[in-house]
Amino acid sequence: MAGSGVAIGVTPSSGTTSPSMSQGRLLAGGLAFVGLTVAVFWWLFNRVPGEDTGPLLADLRWGYFLLLLLVLPVESVTAAARIWLVLRVLHPGVSFWTCLQSELANIGVSLLTPSQSGGGPGQIYVLNRRGGVCFATGLTATLISFMGTMVGLLLLGLYSLVVAGVATNGFLYLTPVWTLTAIAAALLLGATWPDRCRIGLARLSRTVWRVLRRPESVVDWWPPGTDRMGPAVDRMDAWTARLVDLLYTYREDIGRFLRHGKACFVAVCLLSVSFLLARALMPYLCARFLGVEGGTLRHILEVQMALIFLVFFAPTPGGAGIAEAASLSIMGDIVPPGVAPYYNLLWRVSTAYLAALAGFLCLGRAVIQGAARNGWGRPLAAAMPRTNGGLLP
Repeated sequence: MAGSGVAIGVTPSSGTTSPSMSQGRLLAGGLAFVGLTVAVFWWLFNRVPGEDTGPLLADLRWGYFLLLLLVLPVESVTAAARIWLVLRVLHPGVSFWTCLQSELANIGVSLLTPSQSGGGPGQIYVLNRRGGVCFATGLTATLISFMGTMVGLLLLGLYSLVVAGVATNGFLYLTPVWTLTAIAAALLLGATWPDRCRIGLARLSRTVWRVLRRPESVVDWWPPGTDRMGPAVDRMDAWTARLVDLLYTYREDIGRFLRHGKACFVAVCLLSVSFLLARALMPYLCARFLGVEGGTLRHILEVQMALIFLVFFAPTPGGAGIAEAASLSIMGDIVPPGVAPYYNLLWRVSTAYLAALAGFLCLGRAVIQGAARNGWGRPLAAAMPRTNGGLLP
């Protein structure tokens, strides 16, 4: 899902839109992520008691490490299966391998954006480049898969609050609840009442350009795919027109998906729960590998469910700093202080860093191949006709 840390933009050029990723924001997010990560692990390792040297080699339990290796790809594979199922309805013919690469790119970019929901631009870019999926349909597919993630997060949150009783801080718990509610409302509004959204955006656009004394920036607008010979439906600036085009394409794709993919969405939600549970299981395997015997499997799973729910929308790039601090707090009665830095490092490597590294490689490959195909001097993003949001031939 597109987040504030990365801009997928629209380039106003003779009726075309172009997906693009802001390199400056990616660089800023990357520097912030690295800085916060280095700082928090420097603090973790420096707070280890002087007499404590961490886990001993003889205490390591390699059987759990092998189980960890088996669980590692579960999150990426199940998340890729979600987007593949959605695209079977919206854009048949995209391979599972392409969907897996797009999901890894999603994970990579999400580490550079505030909240873990900001990796959509990377996913859409790879789907566009490697699978020929137009920007608008790629955005819709990403949003539908994110809806599955929201369902999974809601189930984890309800379980933590009602059954496990782990989440006790009301303010911290209500923050992701209201975030999920706002996102769900925006997605529902766009799919149900695009005309009202368009009217509001058009009025705002005309007002802004009138205040700026540039009325010539406001142009006629027709719905995507309609004959422009008749009277214009509305007037707005070119950037707003492309945003509204995406909104109507999103509504059309959602309607098509609901007509033909109801059972598919149930599978998307189940896969979302599966990959979130896999993410909750890996900390247990990390702790056991390091020789930590405290905490039962159920207890660790429950506290990890609460942790995933609470930090999913953390405002730092990739949750850096916040995720480690929250993990240290919530696992403090299970993991000894001397082992905590090693546990947190292994936990972050297994749940984030490795998949992100693979995602950067997939994204970099898509960027290089796209540049070579279009000519190194041309923009990397493929132009797409405004009429249908598809790729130019």
